[in-house]
Amino acid sequence: MTNYNLEEEKLIEIQIVLSTILLFCTIISIFLSYNFLLSLKNEKTIYTDEDSYNILIFNRTVMFIVALIFILINLKDKCVKEKYGIKDDFADLQILASIFNFIATLIVLYVGINSSINITSEENPTI
Repeated sequence: MTNYNLEEEKLIEIQIVLSTILLFCTIISIFLSYNFLLSLKNEKTIYTDEDSYNILIFNRTVMFIVALIFILINLKDKCVKEKYGIKDDFADLQILASIFNFIATLIVLYVGINSSINITSEENPTI
């Protein structure tokens, strides 16, 4: 196994962990959306409004951090490929896409923190 393979392997392992975290964030978002649906139907909800808000902010914060780490991974990946002379025509596009995801999570987190009415109605299970 070459040094390049070892470095890429580490980055991919981190991406797998982050993708798993995002999967759990999506599941949490589904529960929050379902909780809001129950409240609209005037049925017993899973979480109180305060708990729902706290979970939502935590979930969005985690997504924000994960998006930031993805930027760093994509930057590191580009550096590793340049270090070993491997051409990747799409490295800059991956970095740009991760920056857009980061901006989106920043906006969603901002809205979550500053919104006070039916915050879970604005829940979006995707990043």
